[in-house]
Amino acid sequence: MKEYLRKISNTLIPVVLLAVVTVGCKKEVDSLDPMRMFTPAGDIKSVSGETQVKLTWNPSLYTTASSGVSYTVEVAADTLFATPVIVTVQTDTAGVVFTDEQLEVRTDYYARIRANALGDRPESKTVVSNRFRIRGEQIFNAMVDSDVIENAVILRWRATPGLTKIVVTPTAPAGNPIEVQLTEQDVQAQMKLVEGLRPSTAYTAEIFRNTSSKGTRTFATKAATVGGNIIDLTGIANRPTVLQDTLSQIPSGSTVLLKRGRRYEISSTTNLDRSVTIMSENSFNPEMAELYFTSNFNFTEGSSIDSVVFKSVALRSDNYSGRYVMNVNKAFTIGKIKFEACRAEVFRGLVRLTAAGTVVNNFSIANSVVDSLSNYAVLTIDNAEVDVKDIRFRNSTFYKIERFLTSKAPSRSVLIENCTFSETPEGSRYLVDYGTNDVSGGIKVNNSIFGIGKSAGGNRAMNGIRAGSGTLIESGSSYITADAVVTADAIPGITTYSGTSFALFRNPKAGDFKLIDANFPGSTNAGDPRWR
Repeated sequence: MKEYLRKISNTLIPVVLLAVVTVGCKKEVDSLDPMRMFTPAGDIKSVSGETQVKLTWNPSLYTTASSGVSYTVEVAADTLFATPVIVTVQTDTAGVVFTDEQLEVRTDYYARIRANALGDRPESKTVVSNRFRIRGEQIFNAMVDSDVIENAVILRWRATPGLTKIVVTPTAPAGNPIEVQLTEQDVQAQMKLVEGLRPSTAYTAEIFRNTSSKGTRTFATKAATVGGNIIDLTGIANRPTVLQDTLSQIPSGSTVLLKRGRRYEISSTTNLDRSVTIMSENSFNPEMAELYFTSNFNFTEGSSIDSVVFKSVALRSDNYSGRYVMNVNKAFTIGKIKFEACRAEVFRGLVRLTAAGTVVNNFSIANSVVDSLSNYAVLTIDNAEVDVKDIRFRNSTFYKIERFLTSKAPSRSVLIENCTFSETPEGSRYLVDYGTNDVSGGIKVNNSIFGIGKSAGGNRAMNGIRAGSGTLIESGSSYITADAVVTADAIPGITTYSGTSFALFRNPKAGDFKLIDANFPGSTNAGDPRWR
């Protein structure tokens, strides 16, 4: 029995070995399938540049540069090539370059590559790449915070000839693109102001030379600084009376926006009877909208108003001896009259109130420059029965002004703080003159500088502050220059600076009050902050 089993075993061993050899040979033959040998080998690599992308791969097995092998490269926008092929090229090297003339920049693409038929070898299977893209040029410069406001942006770029347009597209929330054509002047300046944007909106800007993109930049506009009912007059040109015509038609509490650099005329008495803010648009243009007075504002008899505010506007007139911004001869009641960040010049006086029964709770001038006023004051309370309660002058400059504040009636308080004065008031006049009327809460002068008085026939000797005996007058951290002569009612507690106005200010005659004496003790905390 054992001999029988031995014979069978000897007979089966060669058969099994033959089977093993046969199986092993078949596996090797599969791996050398010509179709697979001819397929481009290895991963497809991409190198992206600003204007092109280069794809490379390992050549098909058993081919050389001289073997005549070539490849077909197709490009589509999806990895499954379900969308149409965008571009097809053939190459006899294991690499290809696509430019921004063939493919869109900053767009994802996929390539599939096959070796073409060669001799008795059919074309290979395809290999599909990972996604790739042309990075795209970036000629836009980096942006800073000050380049963007609520409704506009300044875009800057490096020198590039032939630029034709910028497209600004809102992305969050989405909206219609704004296309801005570039002039040769824009191209030379290497910057463009784009206006008409929405507040609190994300945008993408793209710059082109014809159809070729040369850069993108994302940014977000700032939140609106003005709320409520907006009356936008910025788009109305060649109609200088549009502001005057509009004020009687708008809802109370409206904000009227004016175009920077444009003149608006107040050519006849304009009666105010509702709350309003009149202001220049928020813009990169530093030139304010101008209100040009050949007449003045008044108030409607008996009106009761919350506020009238002038903000970031220039106020000028045609007549130094006869014009006012407000010359009010009708009784009214108002919560606030305010001038904020304004420039006012060439008037007889700024605000004059003459009607008995008038009540103004708050009058203020802040962050403003006022100059060239004739023989009426910045504020003239010209009737004993006018009640202006609280008066504030802050962070402002006053020069070439004959009278600053005069009143025939009592007030509750007067504050002068962080202000610069020069040639104010004129010789023999008072800076603040309440006569015998009291200011119950006192008159305070803080952190201010007073220069030389205005000449009145050569007399520059001025007076300080006059008020009733019940008025507390005090000052702190305030200075007066050595050439400022005060003959009566000097401001108590004020410090005399040892130099003249011309030693302290850069060019006071021209309205430049930049502090030039490094040793001036108030250089960091006195006067209008714009000059420190």
